[in-house]
Amino acid sequence: MLDYHIHYYIDSCANDEMTFTNIENKCVELGITEAAVLKHYSSAMPNGKDDWICWHRTKPEQWKQYLAEYAAYKPRSILMSSGVETELCNERGDINIPVEEQQKIDLVQLSVHYMIDLDCLPLSLLIYPNLNFCPEFNNDEGRRLLEEWRQKTVDAGEENIIKGLVNAYMNAIKRYPKVKSLAHMGDGLVPLRTYLVAVDKVGNERIIEIFEPLMSLMAEKGVVWELAGSCGNTAMLKRANELGVSFTATADAHFLDSGWGPLSKHKNAEVFLDSMSLRRGKISF
Repeated sequence: MLDYHIHYYIDSCANDEMTFTNIENKCVELGITEAAVLKHYSSAMPNGKDDWICWHRTKPEQWKQYLAEYAAYKPRSILMSSGVETELCNERGDINIPVEEQQKIDLVQLSVHYMIDLDCLPLSLLIYPNLNFCPEFNNDEGRRLLEEWRQKTVDAGEENIIKGLVNAYMNAIKRYPKVKSLAHMGDGLVPLRTYLVAVDKVGNERIIEIFEPLMSLMAEKGVVWELAGSCGNTAMLKRANELGVSFTATADAHFLDSGWGPLSKHKNAEVFLDSMSLRRGKISF
């Protein structure tokens, strides 16, 4: 078993127990033979500040610490790679880590943590429409802002927004060879649903058709499609599998056994991949 998405204790989202030694020991216990231990890396936040909602601009001293500790650690029983989880920023394919920093690690796990800037839908309204994170939107003014954003998505056109997301992924893969995995993929539409885009109005067959060029590019470049568990739109995964995409399972671990995203839950994603007969992927470095 492989898991290319395990978080390191230096980041505030990960528990202090997520050290290289503890991660390796837990991987051995679970039967994971290859792992990537990741540091979050964000060179900028959408609001231009050091912090935005639950994301933070990378502190240089923490980045140096991660690199030094990775270089010093010698795993005994598993293959262990270095990497970052960073954000896809816009339709041009910009990502949130400079090229010179990418060269210091083995892989980039590319996530969509917040809505990206699209040609058809410029990111002019810096909101995260999830009331668990932003309860301030649960009032009259907040609801007005959310409705204004919903209308912008309607005016842009749901199909155009999906095309923009696909273009962004493809441009990033073409520009940055260190992008080896697309994280949190599910059916590929989670970030758009999070941002209140009514993607299902487009129809599943058309959505899959829009994603097919991305699927083919991922197969060509060896970029894996990451799954953390079940996915409602299984037709999307079946089509990606048909086009040669490889998949990887992850717990997106921030803890070893408890808390949010425990590494001990890795097998849940493996079971789902097995149930779908999806092709397993191994990243080439």
